[in-house]
Amino acid sequence: MKEQEEVSRGVITVPDEGGKRKRRSSGEYSLGDVIAGLGSRDWRILIDLYLCRLMPQSVAVNMFFLDSPEQHYPEYESVGPDKKVILDDKNRQRALIKARRNFQEMRNGGLIESTNMIPDETDKPAHKRGRIRGETWYYLTARGLRIVEIKIGVLEESRLSKLELDMERAKKEHFWELGKVYLDLRYNWMVKFPEFNQFKDWDWHPAFSVYSDSEAMSVRPDAVLRIGEQVFYVELDRSTEPVQRSPFYTDQVSIEKKLERYRDVLKLSSNKIQRSGIIAFILPDVVYKSRLENIKKAASHVFPNDEQRVLVGKNIGDIIMSLQ
Repeated sequence: MKEQEEVSRGVITVPDEGGKRKRRSSGEYSLGDVIAGLGSRDWRILIDLYLCRLMPQSVAVNMFFLDSPEQHYPEYESVGPDKKVILDDKNRQRALIKARRNFQEMRNGGLIESTNMIPDETDKPAHKRGRIRGETWYYLTARGLRIVEIKIGVLEESRLSKLELDMERAKKEHFWELGKVYLDLRYNWMVKFPEFNQFKDWDWHPAFSVYSDSEAMSVRPDAVLRIGEQVFYVELDRSTEPVQRSPFYTDQVSIEKKLERYRDVLKLSSNKIQRSGIIAFILPDVVYKSRLENIKKAASHVFPNDEQRVLVGKNIGDIIMSLQ
């Protein structure tokens, strides 16, 4: 019990040469110590955290630590419904404890950082405050960022700075919506194609800029997805931009104007794969039922002779399966 309390405080104990136990702070871990202690699940968590940019604890517990109750409680199949409810709850608590311990170890190794503060609540007078702590969110540290990029082979010129990673927290909700698209792709769709290996046959690059040959023009999709030799420029549409711009405000952001930007950049590219990329709009929350058809109409104006250049779907699976 004492050992668990020490772990929860970010300090662990290790035996010294005399057999006694001494405290070891996170600063005593070398980079080699940290990397040597990473298992396959740890690498999966870190890589997914890199590609999502951030992740709430509840999702991490469900994805990486919540096993089926039969694995831990052999009697599960033979007991009644009431007992199964108890075992299910016990299984979730087991997964939560395991996850917290695992994340604490990665925090001790300097790989991740976390926050659970609700800033707006701390600004209120004490008698009007609600909970000042909410869902715990995890992020990579500078050390975690570097070892993941080395692990998955990110080119030097494409590597992120910690400043860029931290600045993305200003658009936390947007990047988490995009992260959910990646997780859906990774765990629900690409598993249907076991012959495709991640980082070899398919890749996901969030917030990746696409340039013309001269680099005089560029466009920045929410993410770039590559499957084989087919590239998708993923746009996560939140139904906040007009489909067509007003004729009185030519600088107004619109879907049609963004499509024009894609057209202008891609036609100035000599890279065949980049030039033949498909622009994929995903609408997780369809506010207006007509949104799908309206985007298709805008696409027909910009790409009148290329019906497959712009695809629209409610999830990433719609986009992938539309090419089958």
